[in-house]
Amino acid sequence: MTTRILIVDALAAGRGRRTSSRDSIGCGPRTVAGIFECNHIECRIIRSEDIRSRKQLKQYDHLAVSAMTMDLPAVRRVIAAWRRMKNRGLVFLGGPIASSPQRILKTLRPDLLVIGEAEETLTELIRKGIFTDSIDLSEVNGVGFVSDGNIVITAARAPIPEEHLDDYRPSVARIIDYPAYQAGKVYVEVLRGCSNFRRTRLRLADGRECIECGDCDSDDPFVRLNCPMDIPPGCGFCSVPATWGPPRSRTHDAIVQEIKGLLELGVHRIVLEAPDFLDYRRGIHPLTDPCHPPANLDAISSLLQDIVALPEFAAGTAHLAIENIKACLFTEEVARVIASATPSTSPNIGLETGSETHARLIGKSSLPSDVMRAVKIARAHGMSPFVYLIYGLPGETAESVEESIQLMYRLDELGAERIILYGFRSLPNSAFAGLSEPGPHDPFGVRMKTAARDINRRRKTEYVGQIVRGVVAEPSWDRLGYSIVYPLGEGPIMTVHGGYSPGTVVDVKITKVLSEGLLLGTVVKES
Repeated sequence: MTTRILIVDALAAGRGRRTSSRDSIGCGPRTVAGIFECNHIECRIIRSEDIRSRKQLKQYDHLAVSAMTMDLPAVRRVIAAWRRMKNRGLVFLGGPIASSPQRILKTLRPDLLVIGEAEETLTELIRKGIFTDSIDLSEVNGVGFVSDGNIVITAARAPIPEEHLDDYRPSVARIIDYPAYQAGKVYVEVLRGCSNFRRTRLRLADGRECIECGDCDSDDPFVRLNCPMDIPPGCGFCSVPATWGPPRSRTHDAIVQEIKGLLELGVHRIVLEAPDFLDYRRGIHPLTDPCHPPANLDAISSLLQDIVALPEFAAGTAHLAIENIKACLFTEEVARVIASATPSTSPNIGLETGSETHARLIGKSSLPSDVMRAVKIARAHGMSPFVYLIYGLPGETAESVEESIQLMYRLDELGAERIILYGFRSLPNSAFAGLSEPGPHDPFGVRMKTAARDINRRRKTEYVGQIVRGVVAEPSWDRLGYSIVYPLGEGPIMTVHGGYSPGTVVDVKITKVLSEGLLLGTVVKES
């Protein structure tokens, strides 16, 4: 009898429906689908907000949900809907939400919580007969479950060695399960983990703080792995190095073949995903210094050149984006290599705070001065970088906020394409876990949001009169008879009059700025 599994992508669903980043398609659910496919198990992916009837659920024997901590309300609704049906099978839950296993097991009570990397854990469970027999879950590392009313969390599973990452391939075929996937930003994992093993110097929620032992700055990469105060590594707000460890890169061929398959199915926008793309094959193991040695230009150049040689990129019907670059590694040589392969790609650079003092306190690897230098270099090579900041960070002061606002305007003058502002969120496994988050009317946050809106809206006015190539995604939510168009390259989200099939490539003449994030346009050419 065929086993059928429904994979629910609840990533960024929050309380139920994505209101931002609706065009983003992460690689996590496709990775889970790839595991099932490799084991000859039928599966499909559905986004949590697209579950509208029991009929959609009744077709499947088991449920697997991928989510983040912020998605708990959406996950609760999905699991409740599943359990309202009789004779339903197992509920698996995994992804970043599993970073707080005690809370999640107590609150959501999935049949099985997959903690950390899913590939080896799911493969072992399948081979032991999880879908056909009663197995002893306590013998499987990297899981959590409830037994006789007690929460059980087994031993942590070691990260997959770099040489075995490609034993597990994300599903290409299941990209078609996403509505309007042709217009989506489809993320392809390049590497896993982060090289920033510096640590915050701010006091943690439980009172621990840095004792200035110097280990974070050691020349020995193994010394940097551990902290005598057990402070999680990395920028204080981020859980990546503590959860996934130092960087491990996928092979050149695996990345290129995955992208090739996605393009052949009609994907137009590929994003190379990594906590820092410039960590790709940087050479030292474990790689725990975020800024030394320099980027591996040969590996990066070879990868990019082979990707853009694919016919869809050569024809201009597909676009390659690179997210997350550490400013301290972004040099003239790096910019030259990236620009020669993908001249229209805009690097995404994390600033977080405009204060050098604050940046050092939170454990940043790149300082504001590094970000300014990186933006100048990017602009000199024809790229228009996006810069990220966070308001409400621990250690924030009136002075640091003022420095951030001043630097935002300075970066605008230097040619940053967009200022992207997030509110601080306390993440499990991060140094700042348990620290307070800013409210919607946080005065510092209001000031920074006002500045970001001003900068981004003025930047958008420069598009009026221009023609921008884009890909139609879906009907507009709030403008009857209009369609949403995402840029094929780096650029603004647009809305145009008329109905078009998802994936239609159109040239749009921009006529008006509707908001800091949306432009009105007219289709002048349809491909």
